[in-house]
Amino acid sequence: MADTVTSPNVTAGAIPVAFTDTRTRLGFLRKVYALFGGAMIIWAGTAWMVMSNEALLSWTMGLFSGGFLPMLLIFGAMFLILRVTAGSFPINLVGLAVFGVLEGFLTAPLVIMALAAAAPEATTAAEVLAKGSGLLAQAFGLTAMVFGGLSAYAITTKRDFSFLRGALFIGLFLMLGIGILAMFGVGEGFVMGWGWSAAWVLLISGFVLYDTQNIMKRFPANAAPAAAAILLIDFVIMFKYILLLLSRRN
Repeated sequence: MADTVTSPNVTAGAIPVAFTDTRTRLGFLRKVYALFGGAMIIWAGTAWMVMSNEALLSWTMGLFSGGFLPMLLIFGAMFLILRVTAGSFPINLVGLAVFGVLEGFLTAPLVIMALAAAAPEATTAAEVLAKGSGLLAQAFGLTAMVFGGLSAYAITTKRDFSFLRGALFIGLFLMLGIGILAMFGVGEGFVMGWGWSAAWVLLISGFVLYDTQNIMKRFPANAAPAAAAILLIDFVIMFKYILLLLSRRN
C-alpha cells in the first residue's frame, strides 16, 4: 500500500534510493527494517496493553460499536499523521511511533474477538488471552514467516512486481466494498467464513511484494519512517486475517 503513504520528498524531487549507490541502498534497507522492527514492538506492546486492561479494552471496543465512521476517522488520522510528519526528522520518527500506538489500539479488539471465537467458554478478556496465547503465537509466527519470505524475495529477485499495482488496488477496493455491504447484511455469510480471510491473506501477500519493491524504487533515503509504516500496515493486516483463519479452523 505504498501509494497511500508517500513521503512528500518523493514528489519534491528527491532522488529515490534506486538511483543511488549500493552502500546507500543497503543503508536505507537496514534503516527501514530497523524502524519497522521498532514500530512492530510499539504496535504489539500497545495491543497487549489494551487487551490486558479490561477498562481500556472496553473503551476501545466502544469505538467499534459506533459503526464505520469512528474507525474511518481513526484511519484517516493515522494516515494524516504520517503524511504531515514524513518530511521532517526527527518528527517523522514520532509520527511512526504514534502510528504504531494507534494501530495497536485498533488491533486489540480484533484479536480478542478472534481468540474468543476459538475459545467460546472464556468469559473475560484475561481468560481469552490465557486460552488463546498459543493460537496468537502461532498466527504471529506464521505471519512473520510469510511476510519475511515474501519481502526477502521481492528484494532479491530481478522480477518486477510493478505490474501488480492495478490488480491489487482493484482487489482492495472490491474487498472494502464487500466489507461495507456486509455491515448492512449483504454477503455477511461470506465475510464470516474462512474464504474471506484467505482472500485477504492472498491480497496482502501481493501488496508485500509490490510495496517492498515500490519502496526501493520510489522512496528517497530520508523516507525510511514512511517506508516502515507501509510495511507495518501490510504485516498487521496479514496477521489479523491469518489469526482469523486459524481461529475459524479451530
